[in-house]
Amino acid sequence: MQRITNCIIEFEGRILLMKKPRRGWWYAPGGKMEHDELVPEAAEREVYEETGLTIKSPELRAIVTHLVSDGESYLEKRTMFLFHAKAFNGTLRSTSKEGELAWIPEAELETIPMDEADRVVTRALLHEQGLMFGTFVYDQHRNLLSKKLEAGGRRIS
Repeated sequence: MQRITNCIIEFEGRILLMKKPRRGWWYAPGGKMEHDELVPEAAEREVYEETGLTIKSPELRAIVTHLVSDGESYLEKRTMFLFHAKAFNGTLRSTSKEGELAWIPEAELETIPMDEADRVVTRALLHEQGLMFGTFVYDQHRNLLSKKLEAGGRRIS
């Protein structure tokens, strides 16, 4: 199972997202963990590598499993640890090798091209309290087949 860390960085009513060229979808900065990294270390490293920002006091807000199914078995399994940060140091890179960086107003989350699970979890992170847990299942073409998300024992989606 692949482990991934991402961080929603919130600043003045906007969130920092990265538009990756492969699909043209927007994502929170982050990426694959190194084998020996602790989860918070990976989040801080990935954010810095992609954005030039050093996040301060990131809070773990969601642990989400993404599964890709061919109908009979799971072809891909990823666990994502999603952090939230409201403070950072540094200057945002003007360019990133991973994609285009932009501060996106929260209201635009509903209209920008994005993985549907990421949209659901990001929206919930900004409006729900506590640690969230989720499982999202996709088909081979990245169409969302099912979603489960809960916070504080309450089903969100």
